[in-house]
Amino acid sequence: MNLENDSVQIQTLGIGDAMVDLYTRASQLPSKGGNIWGTAVEMSPGGTTANVSANIAMLGISSAFIGRVGSDPYGQYIIDEFKRIGVETGDIFIKKGAFTGIVLGIIDDQGERTFIACAKGASHTLLTKSDVHQINFEKYQNIHTSGVCLVEQPSRESLLVAMEIAHILDKKIYFDPNLRLEGNVFPEELREAQYKAISLSDVVLIGEEELFQLCGCASIEEGSERLLKKGAELIVVKQGGKGVVAITCKENITVPGFNVKVCNTAGAGDAFDAAFIAAQLRNANLLDALIYANAVAAIKVTRKDARSAPTHTETIEFLKKRNIQVGTDLESS
Repeated sequence: MNLENDSVQIQTLGIGDAMVDLYTRASQLPSKGGNIWGTAVEMSPGGTTANVSANIAMLGISSAFIGRVGSDPYGQYIIDEFKRIGVETGDIFIKKGAFTGIVLGIIDDQGERTFIACAKGASHTLLTKSDVHQINFEKYQNIHTSGVCLVEQPSRESLLVAMEIAHILDKKIYFDPNLRLEGNVFPEELREAQYKAISLSDVVLIGEEELFQLCGCASIEEGSERLLKKGAELIVVKQGGKGVVAITCKENITVPGFNVKVCNTAGAGDAFDAAFIAAQLRNANLLDALIYANAVAAIKVTRKDARSAPTHTETIEFLKKRNIQVGTDLESS
């Protein structure tokens, strides 16, 4: 652990998964036992929590990441890419002998992606409670994480312990369930862990389909109400190109998405999460934060890499070109 400069507070800490994405582009998926031709593989850093940490830094907010990576070239690549964009890496744990998770992605002609996560037993799943107890939570204003580390032990229990500590210390916690189910199988222990994480969170950022899977609900309102009863204060339901719905106990806000030419949807949800967190840290009101996050996600899907969110300046220019105004807290920062 790097315990230097503990007195310097960092605005956000991501705790969770860091992996590497390997992508190819192909017009269709192969049939079972079949074959297709795709483009040469492209590599980029990935992982849901890691993407959010990186995108937050790109948006001009101080950011750190804590998790486990393997003692392999991919693990070092992840650390080097974090450093390149200014994410604090001093507290990342390198697990000797472990492999860093890899996500194989096929991007079709519409920019939609199909994933194979080569990540069972990968380094991010090996986060321990001992790792968590070494974190100096006082260094960080806010915490964000995702449900990917809830899939396996020991990272499931370790992440929940981290969230409990942050909750006790009254840190604002942002959580994206990021369900990664095998087919339609939803293990009960995973569902319970998801609900536990939601009960410890202030803001839940969730995809519409994931909300239905998690809650077995018939509407966004029904599912959001269930999650609010679990203890969260704000539920933000991402609907892709359609936009977003935000629900609290007192209000319900719907914000449409932007019409853009899609190159790659991978990482769009992570870009939205990062932008929403960054906007709130710039003191934006809820409506402006949703508009800003929609804009960042829209710009991201026009680009090829999962971790290719725009800068804050690019986002404000995108909104101005569309004659959309957000508060001075966002525009002037």
